[in-house]
Amino acid sequence: MASFSLTHQSSNSYSSSVFFSAILFLVFIVSFSNAQPASSSRPQGVVLPVTKDSSTLQYLTYIKQGTPLVAESLVVNLAGEILWVDCQEGYVSTSNRSLNCLGSECLKLQKISKSCGPYSAQPGRKTFNTCIIFLRNSFSGTSTEPFNYFISDVVSTQSCINGSKSGPNVTVRNFSFGCGSTSLLKGLAERVKGMAGFGPFGVSVPSQLSLAFRIPRVFAMCLPSSTSSKGVIFIGGGPYIMQPGNDLSTSLTYTPFYTNPIAFSTSEYYIQVNSIKIGEAKIRIYSNSTEYRFRILTTINTLIPYTVMRTSIYNQFSSIFSEQAKAMNIPRVAPVAPFGNCFDSRNISGSWMGAVVPMISLVLHKENVVWKIFGPNSMVSVSDEVSCLGFVDGGNDANMLVIGGYQLEDNLLEFNLAKMRLGFTTTLGRRRQTSCSNFGFQ
Repeated sequence: MASFSLTHQSSNSYSSSVFFSAILFLVFIVSFSNAQPASSSRPQGVVLPVTKDSSTLQYLTYIKQGTPLVAESLVVNLAGEILWVDCQEGYVSTSNRSLNCLGSECLKLQKISKSCGPYSAQPGRKTFNTCIIFLRNSFSGTSTEPFNYFISDVVSTQSCINGSKSGPNVTVRNFSFGCGSTSLLKGLAERVKGMAGFGPFGVSVPSQLSLAFRIPRVFAMCLPSSTSSKGVIFIGGGPYIMQPGNDLSTSLTYTPFYTNPIAFSTSEYYIQVNSIKIGEAKIRIYSNSTEYRFRILTTINTLIPYTVMRTSIYNQFSSIFSEQAKAMNIPRVAPVAPFGNCFDSRNISGSWMGAVVPMISLVLHKENVVWKIFGPNSMVSVSDEVSCLGFVDGGNDANMLVIGGYQLEDNLLEFNLAKMRLGFTTTLGRRRQTSCSNFGFQ
């Protein structure tokens, strides 16, 4: 099992602390221009493969960039505003351009601090005023100076045919992305070249590809549950067909999502979770009128491996789950970090939905809109004899709830950026005889 350390801090800082805590300013040069398709052909949609790194538990996707085209491995960041790559080492492309800091694409940046000014790629040679962005990264030990490298304006990925299989590659000219230093890779999976941002902004990956190909501003994410399998990200809307012919778009439940709900400087997706149910026992996730006003502050974060709860919520959650597991003859055993609640897996039986354990339900904006979490997304196997409840205590100052990657695996999540709406399935499992790894990549 991969190691995962947890410090007790606020959830807003925690949810971003894995990669974006406020420690150091790191500077990028960004190349921006209006994304355009390389030909007149327009795909129905595009698809990106997704894998899971066994060491960091991060989710990786792959996009071809530059001239000549080179496949780059990128960490999937659901909350990211842009795609960025390491240009300091090994990045070579003959197609590139920079953007003036007063240009329209630079002005589209909303959550990233930006500036402009002349910088030198070589001593004595200064370029025009270039769009510069500043990110905070807790893994860099020293600050870095901006690198005035031009970056590729070409991106290529696979088209999607009828929602069921990948097709020929399609290319976008003038795709906007950041060009940064190697130090920003610290803490990321080995051999990755940067991050792919899927936030609800005009220069994120889905927004640019949707605009370039004139397809709907909708993307769907289906993360794999195994490090040896491949999931999929759809851009352009459904259908979402997994072998042997299951269209997951017909199984979606919908809830609104929100961005920047109370002026936080983040690019995360927020959903309203009113309570958590374990069986018939209900846990309110707020305890007074002030917390009630901020109840939508439940975020979804692909950069943290497991769902994090505020201590007051986690203690209730853990206690109720343990009581119900005990009633099912599933005894507790010594905890295994980072988890606080572990069980003897020899007493856990299996079914068509995986491990038979108490069912967890997130009650969303209406009482009848429920996100159900079954055994495959609630229990983490840490050995042949021990399985742990895959939820983590985030401390007293944490947000009420931050939904992590493990709880998203083998669930399809559709983000409709135009309607500000999240569609979701429950665990795909054997009930639908499919998984996120059953898309027809060619």
